[in-house]
Amino acid sequence: MIYILIIIAVAVIIFTGKGIPVFLYHQVNSLSNVTPELFEEHLKILKEKNMKTITVSEYGKKETPKNSVLITFDDGYYDNYKIVFPLLKKYNMKATIFLNTLYIGEKRWGETKIEKNGIANYNAIKKYNALNDGTTEQYMTWSEIKEMYESGLVDFQSHSHKHMAEFKTLEFQGVFQEDSMDCTDIFLYGDIEEGFPKFPKRGEYSGPGIVINKEFFKKFRDFYISDLKGKDEKEILSLGQKYINEHIEPYVMIETEEDAENRIKKEFLINKSIIEEKLNNKVEYFCWPWGHRNKKTIELLKTLGVKGFITTKKGTNSYSPNWDMIRRIELRKFTPEKFKINLMIGRNLLLGKIYGWVS
Repeated sequence: MIYILIIIAVAVIIFTGKGIPVFLYHQVNSLSNVTPELFEEHLKILKEKNMKTITVSEYGKKETPKNSVLITFDDGYYDNYKIVFPLLKKYNMKATIFLNTLYIGEKRWGETKIEKNGIANYNAIKKYNALNDGTTEQYMTWSEIKEMYESGLVDFQSHSHKHMAEFKTLEFQGVFQEDSMDCTDIFLYGDIEEGFPKFPKRGEYSGPGIVINKEFFKKFRDFYISDLKGKDEKEILSLGQKYINEHIEPYVMIETEEDAENRIKKEFLINKSIIEEKLNNKVEYFCWPWGHRNKKTIELLKTLGVKGFITTKKGTNSYSPNWDMIRRIELRKFTPEKFKINLMIGRNLLLGKIYGWVS
């Protein structure tokens, strides 16, 4: 037993400093799980540990000095400019932000009161459904993004244009009892009413999906009100599925692989072209919305110039990483102590791999 412990200890020592941790954030504000004070503590720890922050583009070019670490943000919320950017400048640290371009306007007009991301995205899609315009002051503007990019501290890459979902199966999962605050629900259903059927969803880059005409939701609602409401859950699920199987055919279109590839290609190229036009910055890295990966989508996006794919899979990465799956450590309610522990694990290639396997 003592020999096994010695071998493990030696292995841990050997692999220390061989891992490159990639940390994941979304919002940093007083309403979010990561406050400005907590985020600054993270940066202080990185500075104390003599960590070198690099962007994903530098990582891809193998510009990876000893003690490299990546700070990443998904989506592109306004607080990334208002709060995060001044802290990056204060500590001279770099970050990468993966952008959803549908929500980004040109300039900011006046002061913006920051909202939590769930509310921000819900209101943006409500606006998009009504006006075909999803821009919102809760996201950064292009003038702000350009300022950050030109500082040399922030890289901007792809996270899709809309960051929306698709229906994956026709498995009946129950009904809505009231309007949903989930932005993907109102994108797929429109204005939701009691009795609308729930179906499984996945990110729209996860392969072929199912398109359901919104008229069917109203048709099912009428059936629910007249025949299902008040019954127990098991009976609702059984009778509801039977009704769906027998009545949905005129209202549904199941995508082929070719349909899905064309849709994904079009969606991605909008995102890519906007970022490249606004910043004169080459888009070569793609961050999966919700981490929903797909092997065929990887091959498709590679033909469109993508060199690396960033996931939500936990673990660490090496100095010669698997670019089909860059792993990240998501920070939600991390205390400085937990951040130190995750940094230590992420810097050790062996411990980081084990962490990825068990999680």
